Amino acid sequence: MVMKKWILIFSAIALLLFSLTFVLCSRENNLAALSRQCGIDLTIGKVVSHKDTHGGFHGDGVSYTVVQYPDDSIGEQMEESETWHTLPLPENLDTFLYQPYDDEVSIPEIQDGYYYFYDRHSESRNPYDDSELFQRFSFNFTFAIYDQSSNQIYLIEYDT
Repeated sequence: MVMKKWILIFSAIALLLFSLTFVLCSRENNLAALSRQCGIDLTIGKVVSHKDTHGGFHGDGVSYTVVQYPDDSIGEQMEESETWHTLPLPENLDTFLYQPYDDEVSIPEIQDGYYYFYDRHSESRNPYDDSELFQRFSFNFTFAIYDQSSNQIYLIEYDT
């Protein structure tokens, strides 16, 4: 009976450690995947906050991550990049971000920094163009905004 109890406790601890490892690695994998997509190594930052509601019907959900960087060296890379753009945001992205469609996404107004947008919708003609964002019945995009004053990136993967 005592042996059974220890096996159960050990199994529960092992499952908890495995789950924790999976969650932490998936955050890093998301940053690595976005790094490859946007051309800048985002993995050098520290994840401050992460929420993910994906996993529902057809993988719908929102992934929201805040990453802190030690200095502005990442901003210097963005300045040289063709896929990152200086603020202000275009009207569609500004509307989506600051009149949010999801309570999970809360980003402070950022005046000085860069943004990245990639439309993953199947009907997108140009994945870097946000002009068709509100022309469809669903959203599938990756969005990142970098605040140079705080050296933080806010990352959103939105799928409906």
